[in-house]
Amino acid sequence: MKKTFENLPVEKKQRILQACIYEFGEHGYDGSSTDRIIKKAGISKGGLYEYISSKEELFLYTVEYTYTLLYDYLKIRIADEGKELPPDLLNRLKLIADIAIDFYMDHPQVVYLIVRIANLSNEEIEEKSRETFRRHFLELFGDVEIGTLNHPKEQILELAMWMLLKTRMDFLLEIKTERDPEKIKEDYRNNWDFYLAILKNGIYR
Repeated sequence: MKKTFENLPVEKKQRILQACIYEFGEHGYDGSSTDRIIKKAGISKGGLYEYISSKEELFLYTVEYTYTLLYDYLKIRIADEGKELPPDLLNRLKLIADIAIDFYMDHPQVVYLIVRIANLSNEEIEEKSRETFRRHFLELFGDVEIGTLNHPKEQILELAMWMLLKTRMDFLLEIKTERDPEKIKEDYRNNWDFYLAILKNGIYR
């Protein structure tokens, strides 16, 4: 992003980013429209291109912002609640899932965008987006203990990343039903308990 964007007032920058999250989450990269972003953000077309060099740059910046928003929330909640990351992978996944659902409920459009990233037609942009996810994921899971794992750590972490995508997709299906929010959160946590119980019997020696 150009320096002019970074120098914007916080409120205006947030307005543009929220418009991007909504547009890219609803329509993906290929189906998205900078015209709709401009309209939703309340800025001019010329104004947008004072801030960005290309649609690709805007998308990747939005992806980075989105993951930073989520993972900063997780880290802050863990610290504020006086908790530590368990060394065991499954216990860590359980802790993160219990906290993440609160973020998902407050920011469903962020989840839409994160899920979209897993199915982009542009391979180069998809790879860059997935690398952003992987980098943030490893901030929280890269140091899990591996001594008791029955499979290579890299494969187990890939499985954990897939599980995160699967449960986020399940969450989006649930949120569309307009069910009671507390019931959605309960189902999300119960699903994780089920998946983790199965994994417990399969990934350890």
